[in-house]
Amino acid sequence: MTDATEARHPIRVVAQRTGLSAPVLRAWERRYGAVEPSRSDGGQRLYSDADVRRLQLLATAVDGGRTIGLIARLDADELQDLIDEDRETPVQLQGDAIAPDVDRVKAALELVQGMRTEELEQFLMRTAVELRPHELVEGLMVPLLQEIGRAWQSGHMRPSTEHIASVAIRRFLEWVSTTNQPDPDAPLALTGTPAGQRHEFGALLAGVIAAYEGWRVRFLGPDLPADDIARAANKLNARMVALSAVHPRLDSRGVQEVLEIRSLLPRSVEVVIGGAGAAPHDDEWNKAGILHPGSLSDFREVLNGRDA
Repeated sequence: MTDATEARHPIRVVAQRTGLSAPVLRAWERRYGAVEPSRSDGGQRLYSDADVRRLQLLATAVDGGRTIGLIARLDADELQDLIDEDRETPVQLQGDAIAPDVDRVKAALELVQGMRTEELEQFLMRTAVELRPHELVEGLMVPLLQEIGRAWQSGHMRPSTEHIASVAIRRFLEWVSTTNQPDPDAPLALTGTPAGQRHEFGALLAGVIAAYEGWRVRFLGPDLPADDIARAANKLNARMVALSAVHPRLDSRGVQEVLEIRSLLPRSVEVVIGGAGAAPHDDEWNKAGILHPGSLSDFREVLNGRDA
């Protein structure tokens, strides 16, 4: 069995496993002493399993609203306690954003952990009838997917459990989108993820919201190169290309992929990108005329013709 303190992971692998870019990893090391990786004979950073686990906890805590400077010195148990506390505390949101539906999220998570996929799909379908569209997406699906991702990343959920749950949730989201398609003359929105982005749920959720707001929707799938996305949009006469970048955070190549999509399409086609992976690049999006709504509520406004 591998020793958890054995330094064997290069920074590229750690970036993939934590969702933190290489510059962020180096900054957290230099400025805050978050971890102290070893060095190879050639001077490259090498991280242990324990380092990776610690960085995953720090990333999760930061995503939950914590400041890295205040938590960088906490040990693993203290970080996990903090994360658990943040998950149990109802989030106070501003404006018309929807707070997590804690009870429904917990119920769905129990079905996920029990690998009771048929019951999970039935539960989600019942909930889709009971809730308004934005409540379904923002109050249940977003926090549920976040919890599944964190549990898998932290080792509290086995990969097989996460995979089976993902298949069931994907079927549900596709069902919601297809059962709410408007008339054939409605504008068309294509959803998907740019090259390098394989996490498709953000794009699927965007499709659900667009369908409820009166758009026809086609899901292109994940990890598509710029010219393929642009070709599909031109051929299908799409009015919008809605992209999602969740994990990993977009690097310079990923940003260029999105900018290329914008350059290949006429200005009559809106290009929209959302997700945590796109958040650090506001300046690039603004310069290129790419819309970057900060929330799903803002995305609804974009769909209704009001730039967010």
